[in-house]
Amino acid sequence: MTPPSQQPVASAQTGSPPDHQFPLPASHPDHAAGDAGDAVPVDRPYHSKRPHKKSRAGCRNCKARKVKCDEVRPTCRSCRLRKAECVYSTPAASQPASISTPAPGPPSPASSAASQAFARSTSPSAASPPASVVVSQHQASPAVVTQPFWCPGNIDAADMKLLWFYTTSTSQSFSVGSEVQSPVEEILKVRMVQVAFETPFLMDSLFALSSLHMQSLKQECDPGRALTYRARSFEGYRRAVEAAEPESYAALIANSLFLTALSSQVFREEDGKDLYIIDWMVVWRGIGLVIELMGIEKLFNTGMHALFQRPSIDLKKASDTIPNHLLFMVSSIKPDEPDYEDVDAYHNTLKYLGSLYVSLQEDIPPVVSLRIITWFTFLPRRFIELARQRRPRALVIIAYYAAFLKIVRSVWWLGGVGQRSLIDVCKHLGSEWEHLLPIPQAAMQVDDELDLVRVILQDPSWLPNLPNNLRVDPTAAITMVDDAGRRVAWTPSERKIVVLDSHKPSEPIVWNA
Repeated sequence: MTPPSQQPVASAQTGSPPDHQFPLPASHPDHAAGDAGDAVPVDRPYHSKRPHKKSRAGCRNCKARKVKCDEVRPTCRSCRLRKAECVYSTPAASQPASISTPAPGPPSPASSAASQAFARSTSPSAASPPASVVVSQHQASPAVVTQPFWCPGNIDAADMKLLWFYTTSTSQSFSVGSEVQSPVEEILKVRMVQVAFETPFLMDSLFALSSLHMQSLKQECDPGRALTYRARSFEGYRRAVEAAEPESYAALIANSLFLTALSSQVFREEDGKDLYIIDWMVVWRGIGLVIELMGIEKLFNTGMHALFQRPSIDLKKASDTIPNHLLFMVSSIKPDEPDYEDVDAYHNTLKYLGSLYVSLQEDIPPVVSLRIITWFTFLPRRFIELARQRRPRALVIIAYYAAFLKIVRSVWWLGGVGQRSLIDVCKHLGSEWEHLLPIPQAAMQVDDELDLVRVILQDPSWLPNLPNNLRVDPTAAITMVDDAGRRVAWTPSERKIVVLDSHKPSEPIVWNA
């Protein structure tokens, strides 16, 4: 879903971070006056390796490096990670093709990342995922099962319950509107868990997210353990970003998705930071920074690129639906005002806001939700800076977006985000800007979804565009989208991103850097 245009979350106490840093979320225990503190150690106890059968059939590279080879053909895991040519001295032994069970290797170092977007299916033009990814239900090949390189040594019944809850419930938190299992859900349920077993910090994020989900459903869950998981996840993320090793890229990009949901908890805390939505915008930008760090080709190599696909946008049509009073707010900026040099940033952001108005009138509910959720991922970097400076015009635009956030009811971790943000922004702007906020103020007073859309559109007779017998195919090719709203795809043969549906194949890709 997300191009290289995001940045990680700011600290709740120290203010907004500079663009080049990956600060910890405001909910990190270091910023929370000693929550849980030193009660739970980060390091895991040492556990000896399980006995394994020695073999001389490994590839030449693994033999030369004196490391255990998983003997997967044609390319073993070690060579695949290192992008090295994998050569075997002996022919493959006859064995079942669908299962590979290598002996466990050494524990991988703890690593972590900054936060998702969402999607419904993989692109047919995408590069092939790693061999360890479980294949889609629509493919004929059987799934490839690999043994994790790291197993949690101190996992107990409570952790197993959280893992079960994730695979059965929480994994659906990032897949909007699917009625049948989609490739995205397969990634979330299978590939994500596989990577978590190989990287402790991602497993901690998985446990933390499941804990928050259970708490939101009023199910029994130890809040102390949840805080511990979050602390270890954030610390592991910090170390992994600093190391930036290719072996951790899959975990980094996966955790960047989880972090958007984990950090949303601040909105639901009574003592949560005012205007936290500004920090949350920076969390969403962190996805783009991780992609920028790893490179677009490596994103496809992780097998998780489908998680970051978005619906395309017609920016011309979106521009025509921007509310007139918001257009006037920007067009009336005088040359002697500080905002004058940023008119383009404001206007481009209003185009993305206009795309939400178009979506309400034309799209079916699941697509509307997806557009609303992914809105932050399109925004120009300069607009994020203006919001972090708390420029009033930027906050007015955010207030209108917060009203849209109240529409999304199917995603538990968005609960309270829109309402809390509306209250914060309207309170901060005060009476001086009140004349631009009638719709956000009205949206604060409305809870019914239908009434809320009618308030936003200023149309008391509006009715939703229901799909009737139309079923959204979760395997349809919803591709990645650049920040000009155009569908793009990775071409493995040319090793580059290209614009789809264009008469100019060499047309440059637009990322809002």
